Amino acid sequence: MNLYLLPQFLSSIAVLSFCFLIGMQFGFLTILIPYFSKNNSTQVEDSFTMSDNELSWLLSGFTLVKPISSVLAGLVMDHFGRLNTLRLGILPWSIGWILIANASNFPMLMTGFLTAFVPCSWFVITSLAYVSEISSPNMRGVLLNFKSIFWGLGSIVPFLLGAFLHWRMLAWVNCILFLIPGIATLFLKESMMWLVTKGRIDDAKESLIYFNRYRKTDENLESDIERKLLSIQALHERYHSANQSILKKMRFFLQPSGYKRILMIAGLQCFNEATGSNVLLNNIIVFFTEFGTTVNPYAIGIYIGITKLATSLFTGWLLKTCKFKSILIANYLTICGCMLAFGLYLDYNTKGTTIYQWIPLCTMVLYTFSLSSGVYSVPVVITPLIFPTHLRGTGQSVATLFQSLMEFSATQTYYLVKKLVKHSHILYVMALSSVIGCAYIYKCVVETHKKSFSEIEDYFSKKVNCNKNNSPSGEELKSFNEK
Repeated sequence: MNLYLLPQFLSSIAVLSFCFLIGMQFGFLTILIPYFSKNNSTQVEDSFTMSDNELSWLLSGFTLVKPISSVLAGLVMDHFGRLNTLRLGILPWSIGWILIANASNFPMLMTGFLTAFVPCSWFVITSLAYVSEISSPNMRGVLLNFKSIFWGLGSIVPFLLGAFLHWRMLAWVNCILFLIPGIATLFLKESMMWLVTKGRIDDAKESLIYFNRYRKTDENLESDIERKLLSIQALHERYHSANQSILKKMRFFLQPSGYKRILMIAGLQCFNEATGSNVLLNNIIVFFTEFGTTVNPYAIGIYIGITKLATSLFTGWLLKTCKFKSILIANYLTICGCMLAFGLYLDYNTKGTTIYQWIPLCTMVLYTFSLSSGVYSVPVVITPLIFPTHLRGTGQSVATLFQSLMEFSATQTYYLVKKLVKHSHILYVMALSSVIGCAYIYKCVVETHKKSFSEIEDYFSKKVNCNKNNSPSGEELKSFNEK
């Protein structure tokens, strides 16, 4: 890595380490469920009990808070800045985990989780926007991928600590973990693009100098800084609503240039949920227990966590090298094969037998690899890139709102449908959804690999003008992708 990129790298590591906290939180949920399970082979919590219905609501609680949290995240980060939003999120995080650690009944436990879930969207949306704005186009995909690395690390830790610590002690560990990323943000510079939207040109110039301070001495640093600053200002002046009211900002998403971006991301999120990413991984222990296989579901949980982490390291190279659409299509086809193999295994394998036990293990590991290397990572990279600077937070919030609705619908639909059809049939539907998703990606998703913000804005502007002139948009898309 060039020394020139060191400030971008360290700043990205600092803000994306907040995603480690989120990984810990979701991993904690997986560890918590067995304490309240009626299965004789697991430890049962003696302080209070929860019904199966309460457990299902605990698992899907994040989707209840996520829409409101996402909207607040966009508004707060666009008004107060990227770094200040991360710092503000620490307060509800700590309060939530204090409630969880001291919970004596389900309402108190649920309240703690809902409170701790509030800053999750803040951490993800804000950190991704910050990294997108401070990073060079050729390094952006690699740096954004650290979100998946930290998330994967965080999801493994509860499995490791859960073997030695009670869930209440783990809750206290989560409560104080914010200190590391929180203190790190005190040494960072704010995004120069956000500073320009607030008219703080001198601060933006100072931020640019900070991120370019290791440039080679033979280069004209001062002129390069001025050129970049003028480029940011020119991009910002293409839109004049940076300081407008919320309602006026939302009008952007009612225009073709706005709602097409939202629909594109919403489509990706829809197929993400249709392939079972939320249902399978968040309910992995219950999922395998209901199948009646003799594979230890907790061991599979550890394998999945390790796969996520290992894949995250590989995904950094993948995002830097390959086009995003190609990555998505390849991974959706792999998911289709995994779901078909798993479905056939359930149909033709006798319940409780140990024959071919490597099939569910291998399919879940390969399934996790496909999710982590493309289905999860590519939308994360694309979403903050396709919105204008002053609407980036709001745009991500609207996109996350759609994602929350789809996650909630997928979770509740699964619990309803599994009572009506066989598990294998659900897997076949997921396989079919993967194939349809490939067609959607090929036709409707714009390629943003190694594209600058100006090029992306040019694409959407040209597409709208092309539609107004009744010109074929396919030619514009092809021209854009070949840049």
